[in-house]
Amino acid sequence: MLGDFWKGLGGKLAERWLTALFSPACLFWLAGALARLNSGGWATVQAEGWVGAASSWTKELRALPVLVQGLAVVASLMLLTLSGLLLQFLSRPAVRLLEGYGTSRGLHRLLRERLGRRADRDIELLRPLAARQTADLDADELEVREKLVRAMRSIPLDAARRMPTRLGNLLRASEDRVRAHYGLDPVTCWPRLWLVMPDTTRTEVVAARRSLYLSVQVWVAAVACVVWSVWSLWVFLLSIVAAATTYRGFVLSAARHYAEIVEVCFDMYRRELYNSLRLPLPENPFAEYQAGQRLTTYLVAGSRRAELVFAPDESG
Repeated sequence: MLGDFWKGLGGKLAERWLTALFSPACLFWLAGALARLNSGGWATVQAEGWVGAASSWTKELRALPVLVQGLAVVASLMLLTLSGLLLQFLSRPAVRLLEGYGTSRGLHRLLRERLGRRADRDIELLRPLAARQTADLDADELEVREKLVRAMRSIPLDAARRMPTRLGNLLRASEDRVRAHYGLDPVTCWPRLWLVMPDTTRTEVVAARRSLYLSVQVWVAAVACVVWSVWSLWVFLLSIVAAATTYRGFVLSAARHYAEIVEVCFDMYRRELYNSLRLPLPENPFAEYQAGQRLTTYLVAGSRRAELVFAPDESG
């Protein structure tokens, strides 16, 4: 009877089921089901086996009319879908939280100083290695230097710009590199740069950002699994481990890739930003840094200075 219902709904519902089953929301509900199973359902599995236990758990559902069975299936799909939408809604504030925004002033300072001390220690270790020629370093020293360079790219060199979390430092360090290279403020210039980039590049950026948000959704789902600890204590421990693993293994990796993509966009398309604003292109790196600062100021506050001369309009 339930099979006839599936045939009536067609392949689209099955496709939605497949998408929902591989979503972070499904992981949350699966963890809840396993916690409930551990709290009392495991005895049924041991006594009747998995097939018998599944038959016992669905006995009341199979006794209902086919329409009610169908509604139960649709309700389950809607629950997964709404849970997924809630996770998507929470992903942006979760990113802000993981960056370190919203923490108390004392905790913010404590965590920032802790990461700062580690960064300063890495800088001291890197200086003698960076001063030597690559040919003079052995394999172990080269490995240590590359590791320290990667660490330095993940935190702002300016102590005043540092954040209390690794994610916040990684993203802010990327912003600082764009500002140091080109004089452009990424926060101000990014919306304008986005509109002048080609569609293929924007597709890459969207994919990188989606990967970051998806990893954050998995982190949120792992943290939310703490609620299932009312049924089983091991779920609480597993939730903490899963959240930490997701943050270190997936969130930071996705954020690093997204930051690199954004930096590449400034590397490749800042010329289009100048052209679209009818500002003359700088002639050398030093002039570009100064021009980037003027451009940022112009976008933020405007200008009435006659010294800011627009380039000729080449469209006509």
